[in-house]
Amino acid sequence: MPRAARIKPADIGAYYHLMNRIAGESGQYPLGDVEKAKFVSLLKEATRFFTVEVIGFHIMGNHWHVVCFAPADVLSAVDTAARYNRFYDGRKPVLDPADGRCLRIARNLRDIGCFIGWVQQRFTSWFNRTRTPRRRRGTLWADRFKSIPLQRDTALWECLCYIEMNAARAGIVQDPAEYRFGSWGEWCATGQHPFAENLLRHLPAYEGTQARATTLDGIQAEFRVELARRQVLMAGGSEADVDAAMDAAARPPGFVLRLDRRVRYWTDGLAIGSKAFVQEMAARVYGTEAVMRHRLQRATRHGIATDLWAYRRLNAIPA
Repeated sequence: MPRAARIKPADIGAYYHLMNRIAGESGQYPLGDVEKAKFVSLLKEATRFFTVEVIGFHIMGNHWHVVCFAPADVLSAVDTAARYNRFYDGRKPVLDPADGRCLRIARNLRDIGCFIGWVQQRFTSWFNRTRTPRRRRGTLWADRFKSIPLQRDTALWECLCYIEMNAARAGIVQDPAEYRFGSWGEWCATGQHPFAENLLRHLPAYEGTQARATTLDGIQAEFRVELARRQVLMAGGSEADVDAAMDAAARPPGFVLRLDRRVRYWTDGLAIGSKAFVQEMAARVYGTEAVMRHRLQRATRHGIATDLWAYRRLNAIPA
């Protein structure tokens, strides 16, 4: 049976839910923490070149999800050449705006197929090269990626919430905020959404008739409440349980002092201590300016704020 053609309107900007799976048997999860982090790194790198705008992502052990916007506008030859030369920075010959390839490149920059193809091809090359004791060969992906157009006003928010619940649905984490390989988990861990400008620009201003928050802090609070609601419903909680969880989620978060189960701040934190101590230790690694922009997490005990703070970090990725 021939493949169905992708819906890729060229005359209007379009929102998409993109997804693909690793080839292999059901129950196999070849992507560990290092592999997931590498995929995220390549996804971010691709957005420096392509004009496709990522809004959210979630990388699992055998598949990935990306929610994005593909613009209708095609860059001018001058802007295309500038973007190309800035990205490749001497790794490829300089592209002149008068070069006939500029139009083709400009069209590719807004194309979801070219965008994801760039990410998947480089990830496959890295994945195969870094397998031990012998390099892996051949394709990695089960099929071509799926692309589902989303209506902004009705489906974009729902799809973002859906993908961010993946790890919780799979039982990997209880709280989606603890899954570091999704845009929500990274936002909660670092205090910075990896694609903050895109999120602010593309989330619809209204949910039904209710106005949505217009700041990142406000949007984060809305996400926190909505994901808490979904967690309780997924666990079969009552209406009272849902209300209680949403009320708790509406309060400013911190990291809770717990000894009865693993808490990632104790295993993945760059530093834990007083606010001054954490900032000083982090500045040794990231520099003072970066640390001052980073939101620290404050511990709570039984809902009461303490003087303990944490700075989260992500694992290094092999080249």
